[in-house]
Amino acid sequence: MTTSSQTFPAFTAPDPGRTSEQAPVFEALMSLAAEFADLPRPYIVVHCTGPTFVIQLSHPSHFEAWREALGLPTESVELMAPSSAWLETSARYRGVEFQLTGHGVPLTPEQAKPQVVEGSSAVAA
Repeated sequence: MTTSSQTFPAFTAPDPGRTSEQAPVFEALMSLAAEFADLPRPYIVVHCTGPTFVIQLSHPSHFEAWREALGLPTESVELMAPSSAWLETSARYRGVEFQLTGHGVPLTPEQAKPQVVEGSSAVAA
C-alpha cells in the first residue's frame, strides 16, 4: 500500500448570510398570512440569495384567487410550458420581490407539442 503526502486545500464554506437579512421577507409573509387568511394555502419558498420569495399554488384556480387578491394584472401572467405547464407572474409586496406560480395547468396534446414561432428560430410551447 502506498500513501501520498499530497495536501489538499482546506474547505471553506461560503458565508450564507444571516437570518436577519431575510427579516423583510418574513415580515411580508406574516402580513400576507394575516391579510389573505382565507385564500388557498400555498407552498412558500424563501430564497437565501436575496430578499425574495415564491408563492407556489397547486391549481390554476388557486393561482387566480391569489392573483386577484394581490391585484396583479392578467397581462403580467405568463404560461411556462417547457415539459409541464404552470402560470407565473412577479411583483413586490411590502417592498419585497416575489413570484406567484400556479401549477397543474392542463394542456391538450396539441398545446404540449413544441411549436416554431413564425419568422423566428425560437420555439414556443
